[in-house]
Amino acid sequence: MKPIFDLVLRGLVQRHPAQLLFLLFGDEAPRFVRAADSSLPQSERRADAVLVVESDSERFAVELELQAQADPDFARRLLDYTVRVHLRENLPVLPVVILVVPEAEGIRPPYVIRCQGQPRLTLDFLVVRLWEVDFSQPALQAATPLLPLSVLDARAGPERATWAETRIRQATDLSPREQMDLLVVLGTLTSRRFGSEQLTSSLRNIMMDSPFWDEQRALERARDRARTLINFARVRELTLPPDSQERLAALGEAALDQLIILAFSHPDAALRTLRDATRPL
Repeated sequence: MKPIFDLVLRGLVQRHPAQLLFLLFGDEAPRFVRAADSSLPQSERRADAVLVVESDSERFAVELELQAQADPDFARRLLDYTVRVHLRENLPVLPVVILVVPEAEGIRPPYVIRCQGQPRLTLDFLVVRLWEVDFSQPALQAATPLLPLSVLDARAGPERATWAETRIRQATDLSPREQMDLLVVLGTLTSRRFGSEQLTSSLRNIMMDSPFWDEQRALERARDRARTLINFARVRELTLPPDSQERLAALGEAALDQLIILAFSHPDAALRTLRDATRPL
């Protein structure tokens, strides 16, 4: 089962395809036709979203994947999904990956399969980095379903979450259920970006009733342990990559507790483990 954080993001992109297309393509966004089945033929796998769209010149499918952490197998999986969507829909397919945080950046396009020293199959895909999206654009600010994503903008501070919460609560075109869903996404992303201490009291109350809360608290505890290990590495004069905290936190509390114990008992072995765990893909 996917982590709750991933499920929250998947729900956001599946429920608001038209706004999502604007995020991906801007003013040149193709017209949304329909949402296709995200399950893939002859597979237990499921894409995050599959949208059938059309421009003035063609109809095609957008196969969308969200990435919130690095995945060395991502490009192979995207190739698999792209081929399966193409075979089922009988349409050209544009693969798109939305990177939620910088540490999710792994293999960059194109993905090339080589044999006998020659490229035999190439998969190119569109990459959207949410921290690079300028959510101050009027068209994006008017797209209420995208407001929770605006806290991921690298230019945004914690006050962006308060602004987005006010806008969502004032939106008259949202049902109470839609409003609550967006507030949960906003609380989720705010906690992920700035920490749960930056939540307003109203968002905190919403999040405490959400199954995400326990997951987020566990992530924050893992980040605390990761900081301890980064300080250990610094004292031992080991320089780690900038995204080391997130890479270490992804290992989970139990693994980090064992690594902290190893740092006390066998420091050199702990340093080697830290170096391997934080090495860029």
